[in-house]
Amino acid sequence: MVICFIGDSLTLGFGDETGLGWTGRIARQLAEQGESVTAYNLGVRKDTTVRMRHRWQSESSLRLLPEEPAKLVFSFGVADVANSIPAEESLGAAVAMLMQARQVGDVLVIGPTPVNDADKRAEIASLSRQFEAMCRRLEIPFVPAFDAMHHSFVYGEALNKGDGVHPAASGYADLADHILKSDTARTFFGIA
Repeated sequence: MVICFIGDSLTLGFGDETGLGWTGRIARQLAEQGESVTAYNLGVRKDTTVRMRHRWQSESSLRLLPEEPAKLVFSFGVADVANSIPAEESLGAAVAMLMQARQVGDVLVIGPTPVNDADKRAEIASLSRQFEAMCRRLEIPFVPAFDAMHHSFVYGEALNKGDGVHPAASGYADLADHILKSDTARTFFGIA
């Protein structure tokens, strides 16, 4: 399978001293379980859904192979809040992007993660709930990450070791573990 991970700096794995981020850990786990995986990290620092909407298709189309199943994993929201993008703009861009993506391959959305700043954290929590409702309406699988990471001691400590937005390696490992324990993600990736 070919997986394109599309998102912002958290998808990129910024701040992870191992260079794996959560996407690299997921790809490694799938390979260790015997899956034939080609994974591309298309995370871009400070990228909002509005900007992502205009780049995802050209970037992923260069990497997908006609004979291989295409998996498109999106994660967005934190950069939207950091860049003061109104929620309705984020949602509009996300809907347009995900509707197009469904015509290309299987789509999964990973919800945004918490940050140390309390005001921005509250905005991200609200946006995450809106993204989850949007995905439910569009019948696109969604793995919520906000609450689990907000209540995770490991993720909180990793945020403190990082810059308060991007965790250190242990936080990305915790997030990858959370995603891979989700029935939604396991079904999406075909994990028994």
